[in-house]
Amino acid sequence: MSRQTIELLEAFDSLPAEEKRAFTAEFFRRAIPFDSGPLDDEETAHAADELFAVLDQEEDDAATR
Repeated sequence: MSRQTIELLEAFDSLPAEEKRAFTAEFFRRAIPFDSGPLDDEETAHAADELFAVLDQEEDDAATR
């Protein structure tokens, strides 16, 4: 990953939640259409596990503030 990409991700991470939502919506609106094809059950389960881990961590972080 390039340094420029890392800097963009770091800047995104520092945004408040509402700005992250607005940025994400705009990013997807501008993104080139991409068809990755169908996902199998294993890929879907893995993605769900990763998502729930991130959400659990965010919940834990919010509880400790």
